[in-house]
Amino acid sequence: MNQFRPVPLAAVLLVSALTPVAANAEPVQSLLVEPYGSARERLLNSGVCFGCDLRSARLQGAHLIGADLRDADLRNADLREANLEGADLSGARLDGADLQGAQLSNADLSGTDLRRADLRGAVVINAYAPDVRTDGMRFAGADLTGSHLIYGGGPD
Repeated sequence: MNQFRPVPLAAVLLVSALTPVAANAEPVQSLLVEPYGSARERLLNSGVCFGCDLRSARLQGAHLIGADLRDADLRNADLREANLEGADLSGARLDGADLQGAQLSNADLSGTDLRRADLRGAVVINAYAPDVRTDGMRFAGADLTGSHLIYGGGPD
């Protein structure tokens, strides 16, 4: 008569955990995460819109203090009376944008395209502005103290 000795359950679990199991798993696919909302909504909600397409966007009176708009396309955007103090607009395209009465003090405007932009009545005190394109820029009544944006400006 054969006698069976009881095997402790812990030993069975340990051995079964070490036994290789063949898996029929499918390959992992990349997940593309798209930002939620339009570029304008993302900018207004988070203050960050790096490289966004905001052409002809209506941002009149928007509070964009310290916003990240690096390399954003703001051609022909309506930014009248917008507060962009301390915003990073480096490399942004603002040609033809309406910035009348906007606040741009201490903003980073390096490499920004301001051709044909309207800055009449804007406050642009101490903005960092090397390599800015200003052909046809209008700036009558603007406070450009310490910003070096007067080169290439235009008439009323």
